[in-house]
Amino acid sequence: MKSPSFRRSAPRGFTLIELLVVIAIIAVLIALLLPAVQSAREAARRASCVNNMKQLTLAVMNYESANGSMPMGLIMNQDANFSWSCGWTSFGYSSFALILPNMELSTVYNSINFFYAAGGHAAQGMPCTIQDCGAVNHTGLITQINSYICPSDFPQTPYAFTVSTNAYAQCSYAGSAGTFDIWHWFCGCPPGVGGLSCQGSVQIASDGVFYGNVPVRLQGITDGTSNTMAYGEFSRYINDPDQIFNTWSRCLWFGSALAGTSRAEGNASTVPRMNAPLLVGDEAAFTASTSPTNEVNSWLFLQSGMDGRTFGQFGFRSQHPGGANFSFCDGSVKFLKQTIDMGNPNYTAPISIGVYRQLSTRKGGEVVSADQY
Repeated sequence: MKSPSFRRSAPRGFTLIELLVVIAIIAVLIALLLPAVQSAREAARRASCVNNMKQLTLAVMNYESANGSMPMGLIMNQDANFSWSCGWTSFGYSSFALILPNMELSTVYNSINFFYAAGGHAAQGMPCTIQDCGAVNHTGLITQINSYICPSDFPQTPYAFTVSTNAYAQCSYAGSAGTFDIWHWFCGCPPGVGGLSCQGSVQIASDGVFYGNVPVRLQGITDGTSNTMAYGEFSRYINDPDQIFNTWSRCLWFGSALAGTSRAEGNASTVPRMNAPLLVGDEAAFTASTSPTNEVNSWLFLQSGMDGRTFGQFGFRSQHPGGANFSFCDGSVKFLKQTIDMGNPNYTAPISIGVYRQLSTRKGGEVVSADQY
């Protein structure tokens, strides 16, 4: 006896309208969730950046405890009359290189021969070519140090050894040089060398905590360690024209790949607005007749009429929206908004240098309360 047969109905699929509705619902959900996911990722990156800066400042304080002063902002050649040739490049090592042992990176520190410059060269009289000098420290200086890189920063691609024997590794931070322009009047040599405007063999000092050849003691921070910046963010630009800026080993003034444009590494100033764009052609502002006055006036008002607040490459910047992280000499890290009070550009009474610049000076006598930033 045959069993009864059953007709199977054909499986029913989605109609075109139903499929479009499902796709639309998924698209709406993604659009709603994506900002939240991006915000969570940025919060995690900012937290990691804060931890980096706390570790940096703790290393500086450990260095100070062991040596009686904070590290120098940069190591230059000795001034004139100390048997150094002005034609030799400055050593240029930054505070980041000096604190490596305090960052538990003694292996990297011990692999660096500080008698050779951070960008090649050697002390006067050393029998080596520039290429050989650069190769001496290549292993140490090419080391990428995660604590020196903010996760929000754009990555830097170091030179291949076949392109340059000088090694450079990325850094997302810079020491605070305060408000003085310590870059364009580079006076480690007698007047007139290299066409610069040095007024004698005296380099411009800084009113911040980091500058060349001179270490700062904690006792010298009379404005208070909680009101004085130590480090700030110094990230790369979007589509940065320079392959190797910024690096942890060097702290000098450099020519950019863009004609007539200069940049700095290792230290930054609070005269330029936070997150100001790179100013192309800034070198036109600095001529042989520009006289260093060792004060804000020499930076804000140049004979060319350019405003120092627009010199973004010499200021602090980050890839965090709305501002940047700064560490202070008491070990704290604070996020400062880019809308912070910048004062006015006038150098006639009444003078207002603004909260941002006040926080970068170590002995300006300013009283800054926490509700001002």
